[in-house]
Amino acid sequence: MTGSPGLLTTIFAFLLVLGPLVLIHELGHYLVGRLFGVKADAFSIGFGKELAGWTDRRGTRWKLSALPLGGYVQFAGDMNPSSAPSARDDGLTPQERAQTFHAKPLWQRALIVLAGPMTNLILCVAIFAGFYAVYGRVVADAEVSGFSQNSPAEKAGLRLGDRIVAIDGEKIDSATEIGDHTAYFPGKTISVAVTREGRTIVVPVTLASLELSDKFGNKARVGNLGVELMPALVGGFYGESPAEKAGIELGDRILAVNGTPVAGFGDIPRLIRPNAGQTVQVTVRRGGQVLSIPVAITAGTITDEQGKVEKVGQIGVRAGRLEQVDPLRAVGLGVNQSFKVMGTMATGIAQIFTGDRSVRELGGPVKIAQYSGQQFSLGWEAFVSFAALISINLAFINLLPIPGLDGGHLAFYAAELVRRRPLGARSQEWAIRTGVALVLALMVFVTVSDLAQLPIFGG
Repeated sequence: MTGSPGLLTTIFAFLLVLGPLVLIHELGHYLVGRLFGVKADAFSIGFGKELAGWTDRRGTRWKLSALPLGGYVQFAGDMNPSSAPSARDDGLTPQERAQTFHAKPLWQRALIVLAGPMTNLILCVAIFAGFYAVYGRVVADAEVSGFSQNSPAEKAGLRLGDRIVAIDGEKIDSATEIGDHTAYFPGKTISVAVTREGRTIVVPVTLASLELSDKFGNKARVGNLGVELMPALVGGFYGESPAEKAGIELGDRILAVNGTPVAGFGDIPRLIRPNAGQTVQVTVRRGGQVLSIPVAITAGTITDEQGKVEKVGQIGVRAGRLEQVDPLRAVGLGVNQSFKVMGTMATGIAQIFTGDRSVRELGGPVKIAQYSGQQFSLGWEAFVSFAALISINLAFINLLPIPGLDGGHLAFYAAELVRRRPLGARSQEWAIRTGVALVLALMVFVTVSDLAQLPIFGG
């Protein structure tokens, strides 16, 4: 396990993630507001006391505030940064009132509110699409070439050579898609459709629950199907991959580890895991050449469902072949990936409410800061990918129908559309106060939970 980065690196990385994402979110509100002729009184990155700022020629106060956990645009006519409407006897002239947010038609107000989360979503799509366009898409054969120890799939009746074609009725085109249907559902029984000898067979499989630990000691409970897939082609690398550092390249076919032949990708973990901290000879075929490459294997840990912790070697490669993606298709894949992430978030929240996951798995500012520093230490690709996940988190959270958040305002507008008139100002004000109190209480809870899980507090 590797120690986390220092405090200064963590703070810097946290601000480098959150600052631009908040700026982009609030710019979405601001620019669409300007498009519809709404005057902005203030644009703030952070909350609380102003640290620095200036006023532009339109009268907007641009400022950096003390608490860097968000931001806001306060439009003309807002009583406060959460966009509660001001009183009607505000002393504004008819011309000034025409520039207020609440004087605009319902559809314009809805678009202004929606613009913030949408900019975060668009940024996430752009990042994912960029990675697809530059690096391509990994495609791996979904044919079963082996089973892990105590494999739930093998116990359920899957066999070597079965090709997985669907999970819970959703088509599987590549082995890389299987994790979307398994990793987030430990203990769930899923329906796995396979082709075997020209027939399609549907097998119910109860996923194993594994607790995995990364190089920084962060733990995650995941569902595991317990199958290994072929062929043994290097389709990508994980984090600070020992294989990549040693000179193994994308597209290499792994033939042997320390002289032991590799028939399929499923053989690789079996041969690598016992060699934590050691250097092994990995034989690969690259084009017409056969090369022997020494690789220093790093150590990680894995915890099974009985709570047994095992130290294992990690080589940092994933299966599959690299498929080039044109820019238009990259955008489509980026959209698909973004909505998959949002679906995962919704699933996680639902599992917390049903008790399938612990509330300790919720993350607040402290955990985001911790992960920011860790991903920053892994390089720009890992850091930018993490920023994309936080961006879509901001979009998802802000779209929740909680008063005081963007989703709460959209809920007000939906009620206004049905009622043909807005909710009363007092009702909106109390709803917003309640929503803000709820959000603050949740922030306090997750922050205390994050702090309790830090090593300094015995977490």
